[in-house]
Amino acid sequence: MKRRPLGPRALAFPLLAVLLAAVTPLGPAQTARAADPCGTKPDDYLGATYRVIAPALILRITFLAGGTFEYELEDGVVHQGTYTATPQDLTLVSEVTDHSIFRGCDGTSSKPAIIAFPGGLIARST
Repeated sequence: MKRRPLGPRALAFPLLAVLLAAVTPLGPAQTARAADPCGTKPDDYLGATYRVIAPALILRITFLAGGTFEYELEDGVVHQGTYTATPQDLTLVSEVTDHSIFRGCDGTSSKPAIIAFPGGLIARST
């Protein structure tokens, strides 16, 4: 019987499972949190700074008290917006409204390590 090599589809699910296990508190060496996972409440973002990872765009987003955030564009002007966090998503409202599609927890903080949006990814600065 001739064996066929595994194609990309056959490898996609196992690779996704490994990625999710690596960035969530449900990884093999860690236990799940008792109550709320990270990033489900506005306070989980307070004081956190994230770096945007997107093509041709470099900026940092800092979450402030009162549900506001600020970011500075290449022109040096500081812009502000508002944010809300629910168990379903993180919503950022400035010139446009963005809803997160994935939040990755590292198991050591209530602040998400990475947050994916349809147009890019943001990673928590250390």
